[in-house]
Amino acid sequence: MSEMLTKRNVVPETMRTTSRELRILRAGMDAPELISNCRVLTLLDHSSRELNHQLRTTLQGSQQPVLKLDEGDLRLTPVDFAYLLSRRLTNVLAGVSRAAVARLVIVYSPSWAGECRLPADAQRIRIAHRQIRDLLRIIYDQETAGQVQIIYGGFVFEEELADVLCDSNVDGVLIN
Repeated sequence: MSEMLTKRNVVPETMRTTSRELRILRAGMDAPELISNCRVLTLLDHSSRELNHQLRTTLQGSQQPVLKLDEGDLRLTPVDFAYLLSRRLTNVLAGVSRAAVARLVIVYSPSWAGECRLPADAQRIRIAHRQIRDLLRIIYDQETAGQVQIIYGGFVFEEELADVLCDSNVDGVLIN
């Protein structure tokens, strides 16, 4: 007889972690930078207690913690995104020190970015990165917020790349 699966012994898809390498293109660089031994933690709309525990455990170890933010399939307005971000990120970072959070890489990777693109999406990407950085300033301070790498992980057109990378809140673009 096979074991019945329950919520207690199944890790939901939104909580699964992956270990891998990330290739990041940064402004002014010809070749992508490689960040290895990453532990990617995906933040979706669920209780963040377990994700907070996983993040804190990763920060104590040798892996590079990467927190992937996704607002889902909807293109949220900046106000809605700020509310969603504030709720999720504040809970996940609870109890994480300034020194520890400075090691963090945040990848903003909206699901909608791979679908139909709109002309204003490059601006939306820059606004989302600014909102992430602003929230880090509120939770920690200016210096710590500046140390956290915030990477764009969604689809970007070649013609938009320079526009996205020139923003001071976008530390790079993830290359898949």
